[in-house]
Amino acid sequence: MLRFYHSPTLSRVLLLRRFSSAATATAPPLDSDPEPSFSYLEGFPRPDPKFAETILAIPRSISGKNISVKERKVGRTPSIVFEQEDGQHGGNKRLISVRTNQVRKLVNHLGRSFFLSRLFDLEVRSEFESGDIVEKVRVLPRKIHLHAGTDAPLNVTFIRAPSHALLKVDVPLVFRGEDVCPGLRKGTAARLSSF
Repeated sequence: MLRFYHSPTLSRVLLLRRFSSAATATAPPLDSDPEPSFSYLEGFPRPDPKFAETILAIPRSISGKNISVKERKVGRTPSIVFEQEDGQHGGNKRLISVRTNQVRKLVNHLGRSFFLSRLFDLEVRSEFESGDIVEKVRVLPRKIHLHAGTDAPLNVTFIRAPSHALLKVDVPLVFRGEDVCPGLRKGTAARLSSF
């Protein structure tokens, strides 16, 4: 149902789509706008205080293959934060290191696709155990490279953009009821297309 408002002083003009009398009888009244109720799907990740939503990091000054190997031996994952003006083009990059255990717990708990589509608070500290915070920002993970054999995080790329920027994010889709769908039970395959 489409509603158009010309101005606050004029009466509203409604463009109604033609429905059957049964559909019109079950439709809610025009003046009531029911609030949609959102809930979490069972079996899928929820925000959990046990898995901290704040990622701790320390700055690093140089990059390279040898430095990355040394970081991984110490239990840290080399990472980059791209700071972009409009969310799409250009920007500065900041080299940081995050705790490997923390990233691994988040990826295992949320799943890789849910990890890459969620905002996190990133606290950059001078040392992991110190209390002095150099910077605290909101970031979106863009890429995570995992080891082929052990699934240990090798590299994480974050993006930081202002709140008004438009970002392209891959949102994971969850299909429910595939096991009870009559067409899929007979052997037909579901074809998904993305636009």
